[in-house]
Parts: sequence; C-alpha cells; structure tokens
Amino acid sequence: MQIADRGRLRWEFNWSCGNCGIESDDGDWGQAPSFIRDLLLAERGSSCIKSVDPDASGGKIMKVFRDIFGESMQEAMNSARDLKVTGHGGTHVEVRLIAETLGASGIAVQGCGPEQA
Repeated sequence: MQIADRGRLRWEFNWSCGNCGIESDDGDWGQAPSFIRDLLLAERGSSCIKSVDPDASGGKIMKVFRDIFGESMQEAMNSARDLKVTGHGGTHVEVRLIAETLGASGIAVQGCGPEQA
C-alpha cells in the first residue's frame, strides 16, 4: 500500500510466511522499495502527468521532485525535463502527490498517456 500524507509518501507492506508462521507489517516514509513499487504498478497500474506550460519554472519542478523523492539535482533536472516534454509516470499515489504539490506552486499539469488521448 502507498499513501500520501501531508505532502510525503508512505508505503506499507504486510506479509507472512506460511512455513514458519512469521507475520510482519513493514513500512516507512519516502519512495517504496523497488519490489513493492513494482507490485503496486502491476496490481493497480500507472498514471502519467505532463506540464500544461512548457515554459513552467524548472526550478520549482525540480524542488517538487527533490522534496517528494529525495532526488539528486541531476535526477530532478531529468524529471523536470520529462514532465515538460514527454510526461512523468508513476503510481497513482505518486502522480497525484506530484500534481497537487506542483499545483500549490502554481504549475498546472494534465494527464498524459493513451487513456488521456
């Protein structure tokens, strides 16, 4: 499971072992580990957003990606470029949080991908 709470991502993963009887509820703030994120994408699909204004402030967009995902400057620059040129995809929760955070900074986005065509 993945949620957004007060501008931050949180993931939770509940699992058990039928052989030994161990049960665990794991979770943390931030980006989900890749195997959990891959499960979320496989089970629930993905979303995509793109900046409405190709001249939107790259610095504001980079800040959003750095704040939400802890990206390096180079990663945030790449994410900002993608958002403006081709769109940025992710889990539904990630994309909704990015869109809400960008909107609060005055940057409008719209859905992208085949379902928005």
